[in-house]
Amino acid sequence: MSSDSSSPVVRAGFFVGILVLSAVVGTVAIGGSGQAAPDVTQVNAPSFNSDESVVTPADESGELSMSADASGKTVVIDVAHAGDIDREALTPLVSTLTQNGATVRYHVGERQNGSPLNESLRSADALVVLGAEQRYTESELNGLTAFTDAGGRVLLLNEPSEASPAGLGLFGPISSDSVTKPMAPLASQYGLSYGNGYLYNMHEYDTNYQNVYATPTGDTELTEGVDRTVFYAAIPVQGGDTALTTTEQTTLSKTRRQDTYGVVARSGNVVTVGDTNVFTQEFLYRADNEQLVGNLLDFLVTGEKSPADAPQPADTGESGPGGSLPGAGTGGGGALPSEPESTLTPEPNETMRADE
Repeated sequence: MSSDSSSPVVRAGFFVGILVLSAVVGTVAIGGSGQAAPDVTQVNAPSFNSDESVVTPADESGELSMSADASGKTVVIDVAHAGDIDREALTPLVSTLTQNGATVRYHVGERQNGSPLNESLRSADALVVLGAEQRYTESELNGLTAFTDAGGRVLLLNEPSEASPAGLGLFGPISSDSVTKPMAPLASQYGLSYGNGYLYNMHEYDTNYQNVYATPTGDTELTEGVDRTVFYAAIPVQGGDTALTTTEQTTLSKTRRQDTYGVVARSGNVVTVGDTNVFTQEFLYRADNEQLVGNLLDFLVTGEKSPADAPQPADTGESGPGGSLPGAGTGGGGALPSEPESTLTPEPNETMRADE
């Protein structure tokens, strides 16, 4: 009688045991072979550390300064072709330039009642472009060629959109490749180009595998006093004279190829940098970044533009936005759209910062 009354309990326990065992076996099977390897963009770097990995946090010290006297120089920062640039993040750049005598203007474009780019460039000595999202018209591209042919300096900074998290860098998150495409024709005029994807290093990095180290390729004006720099998810740059390259075993996300990649290059009066974060407070004082940025600011104000009002208007003929312009890009300044002669005044929406 007692054995009959206990048999349901025994049977129930038996089935529960079978179910638990099945669940354990199923879990092991799924974890062992059913889960795909994570994509590198989802990788938590510390979990991939090996004995060969070297996590070396960069020193955060130094002071941003310039060697060149910027008195009388005007630097224009193009925000008309860019997205939502965090102007506060540019404070170190703007403050250092103005403290050394330069005037800094923001080019806001005609949509915000500002001047056309070519007109802004006439009174400028240097131009800074930060990850343009709006394309440059052919007229503007020709004006930039005339500007650099006359001795004007241009600094191009770009970064891959997929590696730009909210709140980091000069831009918010961008869900397309619109950052790099408008920069391509601008850079290509000077024999420069950007690669696709972003750079990371799983073997040697600054606290995060996307914070890659870069070192000078030689002694140049851009690398004076620079031993090692840190770039966040930089985009590779090609062409011109490469000034800094990443350390060995750096990987390009698009190809997964390990190599050394250029991140700063110069072609005449144009310098291109594969990251905007080097100017921000978070990265400015890592390693020798402040020395590199100081050198870039010196580069901007040491050009000698002649004629001083280049690009100049064409003597005859006009061309609408994107139109073809005769003689452009030949080294002689090119023919640009006719514009009324007038005494240049600051654009209504531009921010002027004089000597302080």
